[in-house]
Amino acid sequence: MDDTLAGAGAAPLIAALDSASPDRAAARGSGRASIDWDAVRDKVAHRTADLEATFAGRGPWADAVLARRAQELAEVPQRDDEAGTGTPMLVARGAETLYGLELRHLGHIVPMPRLARVPGAPPAILGVIAVAGKVMRLFDLDSLCSGTHAAAVGIDQPGYAIVLRTGAGRPAALRLHEVERVDDIVLPRTSVPAEAGPLVRAITADRMAILDMAALLDLVKT
Repeated sequence: MDDTLAGAGAAPLIAALDSASPDRAAARGSGRASIDWDAVRDKVAHRTADLEATFAGRGPWADAVLARRAQELAEVPQRDDEAGTGTPMLVARGAETLYGLELRHLGHIVPMPRLARVPGAPPAILGVIAVAGKVMRLFDLDSLCSGTHAAAVGIDQPGYAIVLRTGAGRPAALRLHEVERVDDIVLPRTSVPAEAGPLVRAITADRMAILDMAALLDLVKT
């Protein structure tokens, strides 16, 4: 081996690396690099806040999860005609009626939030609410289906707001009294009585009104 190269060792390589990364060279020359602990704590605090928001159903992460779930449901063909299969639905109860709402059209489900009245609003609109940072109209589902005036809802009255996926339309939510379960519902093949109204596409043997979500969304998002 050439004595000149042997004596030089790794110095030329280190010099080349230092010239390509002067900041790293300066840090090595000054000993151990200092750590900005305030920046570290801020980063951890932001990550913790993001996680808490996600588990509470808020924030971009939670919205991304819900969007992905809706996309997966939309991509899977619904085959109601096979025994033991059905359409994933939220089963919820109004004042007197049990409803089935197709799950892929729903976003958040939250306990009844604070309600602000809207003077002169249409009969089915209870007022406006805020969910996950969005202000939206709250519709009374019983009133939408029956065509009657919505009953007055007290500020502390129990119930749930079901946020709909309205796409580019105006945000909207439905008010329901109870949320019972999520289930795969097989649609009956019997015809729907005319008095059921245009928003009901089927009625099951246990008297559950299966909603026509396309018609419902067209009604509330305009």
